[in-house]
This record gives sequence, C-alpha cells and structure tokens, in this order.
Amino acid sequence: MRQPFHEGELELQKKYKAYHPPKLVERLLKDHIINELIPFIEQQTTVIISTTDPQGNIWTSMIIGNQNFIKVQSPKQLDIFLDKTKSNTEDIFLKNLKINSNVGLLFIDTVSRTRYRMNASAELINNTITFSITEAYPNCPKYIQQRILTITEENSVIESDQTKGTVLNELQRNWIKNADTFFLGSVNKHGNMDASHRGGPKGFIELLDDDTLKIPDYIGNNLFNTLGNFLQCPKSGLLFIDYENGNALQLSGSTALVLDQENTEDMETTMGTGRFWLFKPEQWIQTKTYYKADWKFISFSPFNP
Repeated sequence: MRQPFHEGELELQKKYKAYHPPKLVERLLKDHIINELIPFIEQQTTVIISTTDPQGNIWTSMIIGNQNFIKVQSPKQLDIFLDKTKSNTEDIFLKNLKINSNVGLLFIDTVSRTRYRMNASAELINNTITFSITEAYPNCPKYIQQRILTITEENSVIESDQTKGTVLNELQRNWIKNADTFFLGSVNKHGNMDASHRGGPKGFIELLDDDTLKIPDYIGNNLFNTLGNFLQCPKSGLLFIDYENGNALQLSGSTALVLDQENTEDMETTMGTGRFWLFKPEQWIQTKTYYKADWKFISFSPFNP
C-alpha cells in the first residue's frame, strides 16, 4: 500500500503519537468513491469546493443546488450541473478552475451531521464540471451544527452583489466573532487541495487586534490533514456563510500554527489539545445574495466545548 500521508501530516502524527493501523487507513482512505456512499453523494444539495487563483491564493466556495445537481458517473468520476444550482454564478471558483484543475471537495449533510471529503481534478465544459477523484474519505460528525436547508423552487437567475477588499470592516469582524461554523481550503506542497469544515460554539474564533483569527484545534481524527498542509504551505481560504440572509464572506490569507499551549485557559479552550492556528486575512470577497435557499437552525453539536 502506498504511503497515504505526506511529510507534514506524518510530522504531526508522530509529534502527537497518533498511530493509525495500516488496515484501518486502507479501509478509510480510497482513490475512489465507495459504492455505499454514492447515494449519499447524489442526494446532497451542498458542496464545498476549494480552489487556487493565478497568484496561488486559496479560496473556498459553496455550491448549492437541487437534489439532482450531482451525478456520480463512476466511482472515479462525478459531475456537477451548474444549470441546476441555486448559488452565485460569478463565484471565484469558476474562474480558478480555468487556471488550476486541482480542487478539494467536501460533501456535508448538516441534518445527519455526515461529511465526506474528496480531492480531485476538475474540468469545466459548458455548464458541467467533471471531477476526476484522486482521494476520498469520510470524516467524523463532530462540531457540525444541525441545520435544515430548503431549496427555493424559483429558477430565476441569481443577482449577486460582490465587493472586494483587503482590510476587514466592522460588520465582517462581528460576523467572524459570532460565527459557529466556517469552511476552509488548504493545499500541500504537491499542489493537492483539501476542503474542510470547522465548527464550535458561537464566539469560538478569537479575533486579535491586528485582525488575525485565532482558531482552536479541537480533538478530531488525528490525521492532521489540514494542519499538515499548513506546515507545508502556510495559506488558506475561509468561507463564512450568513445563514439568515444568504450572504457570504470569503477570505484568503496566510496561516501559522501555535502548538503546545499548556496554560489552563488555552487547554480549556482547545478541549485539551493545546493547539491553535492563526489566519491573517489578506484579501476578501463579500457577496450579497450568494445563494437562493433557506437554512433553519436546529441545534448545536453535542461535541462543542
């Protein structure tokens, strides 16, 4: 079996004595979609996608569509039909796909708290994005807030209003400080992309005086996919969703790890890991009417600290 982890992931796994039996890794990490999860993928109405722009900056986006906007053509290939989506047709990921085909994908069901990650290469032809899968694996249900998504039946074109900048404003700062969920993209030194999720109680993100985000790294699957990527390529793209109003805030910037914090407050904040990571925004895109759908909050994750 090939080595499924790169040097950054292995370094952190060794540091934190995270041993993963080879048979378990082989069972979980695949180079294709397992047959049992094909129905789950095709039933999804939300996909998170991470891409890179011409300057190598990472951006994370959300695609929302009707239940039949995703089709698994084979265990190694799936298609997304853009004419069946309900999200912003001017999103930066569509431009980025023409520059770099490597993407990270996250299929997340916030009702059942199920998520499935994929790394792939993408090709955009007319209104269809074809993804060739290179890696696929499930994630645990931790820290996912339960929300129900209702797609509007209206088929009219979404008229979104985008603004861009480099310095956060007060509205954006409050948005970040009150968030209970965000999505992120990362990349390793080989250019392989990843898309992931982070959640916690409202206010789990600390905003420092220079607008750097300080984010606790809670107990997870100990694969260290994201933090391992940060060791090799210290940059990320974050996506915050305004679930009540259908707006989005996309941030692109640099990252840094803050490990081995042992004081009582930091240990409580991180649920005992003593780990944080920092994110410094360098560019942002804010979109009004990012999608046409309604979210209903049900409950916070029982795993939240």
